[in-house]
Amino acid sequence: MLNENISLSVERNAKGEITQVFFDDQHEKTTYEALNKNQNFILTTGTAFQRAVWLELPKIPAGTTISYQEMAARVGSPKAQQAAGQALARNPLPVILPCHRVTRKDGSLGGFMGQEAAVDIKQKILNYEKKLDI
Repeated sequence: MLNENISLSVERNAKGEITQVFFDDQHEKTTYEALNKNQNFILTTGTAFQRAVWLELPKIPAGTTISYQEMAARVGSPKAQQAAGQALARNPLPVILPCHRVTRKDGSLGGFMGQEAAVDIKQKILNYEKKLDI
């Protein structure tokens, strides 16, 4: 169960694409800690590989990134970086299961929630995490 003080909202356009992610500024540290430390999720969707990728995400420290290749290796399929990326694009709980912490091997950000256009949101979330002392 997430902290009652959490205020996180996602704004979508008419196509269902994410355009904004909002955190409650008054409780920003509490909010982010709650999102990343209360990881009692039961995932009933996705393939076994996708669920393995999604459940690995909270283990990546806030403000840091790993590559799609490293994510694939962490779940036991080191050559499945493309499949790892596809799993991240289908993440049912973006931000809560922090798929924004996975980037391309060359350090470029890649997409966010299956959308190349949302990369600016991914960058904003990473910058936000780096400001927090958690």
